[in-house]
Amino acid sequence: MNKTLLFFIFGCIFFRFLLAYSAKILPIKYLPYFSILTLIISLSFFKNYINNEPKIGFFGSKAWWSNYRIIHAFNYFIFTLFALTKNKNSWLILLFDVFLGIIFFINKYIFK
Repeated sequence: MNKTLLFFIFGCIFFRFLLAYSAKILPIKYLPYFSILTLIISLSFFKNYINNEPKIGFFGSKAWWSNYRIIHAFNYFIFTLFALTKNKNSWLILLFDVFLGIIFFINKYIFK
């Protein structure tokens, strides 16, 4: 198994899934506080998309996903809005983002 796949599965996907799972099990009254974290993540995605930075990913490889940052930014922002209104199903948006990430990865590395 190559390094990129390991980092993706046990780094990126694991962390994103952990965020979605945390949002699911978190008592609804705390969702607005949790949304502060996702707002920061969303704004970071927006900033990185606009500036096209960084060109190197978190694990030192080329940031092949830079074109997808805008999609992730909107997903996290939508979750933030839903969480602020204490929508109990808001976690599904983060789970959807996990699956999108997997699809983008498969498209990049499996179906080149």
